[in-house]
Amino acid sequence: MLFGEGYALQTVLLWVIFFCSLMNLFLFVYWLPQVLHLSGMTPAEAARATSFRELGAILAVLYLGLLIDRFGPERALAWHYAAGVVFIDAIALAVMPYLLVAVVIFFSGMTIIGSQTGANATCGKLYPARMRTSGLGWALGIGRLGGITAPVLGGYLLSIGMAPPHIFLSACGFAVIAAAATGLLALRGVRAEPLAGRSAAQ
Repeated sequence: MLFGEGYALQTVLLWVIFFCSLMNLFLFVYWLPQVLHLSGMTPAEAARATSFRELGAILAVLYLGLLIDRFGPERALAWHYAAGVVFIDAIALAVMPYLLVAVVIFFSGMTIIGSQTGANATCGKLYPARMRTSGLGWALGIGRLGGITAPVLGGYLLSIGMAPPHIFLSACGFAVIAAAATGLLALRGVRAEPLAGRSAAQ
């Protein structure tokens, strides 16, 4: 049913988004403390800084619904993935004082963890009610495969000699793919409206 009635492309794009979103999220979560420790923080300082990530995620839940209602789920989600790339790069590459690092981590939690919340909402909005449960269920299942693959990929990259900051940066690639797939969803929605209008007129 998810591949019929013109929903095949949408379903594939959503699966790509969920898989890459969880890859991005788990690489970010697993490797953030290690990257902070290598930057010179003590384990206690790294733990305190990491806690700002969860605060950002909480705030994202509060405001993301407003953005989705205002700009549409695809656009709001694409912006979050793109912003997440910027914040991951800043954490891994920039030399910043502790307070600024905490602020960047706060916003990274808003965008990276918030984007997964937005993906759930996007999936719910793009399927009709009769397909919503199966659509979201399958997308979440595919996303979990990304969550399982992320630590395996991280371990492999570490085994071949890649430094933890570079493994951390690999999350950016998955965020870019998710943003691109979300952008394609937005374009598909724009193109589908005139077709729907013509069908209704006929």
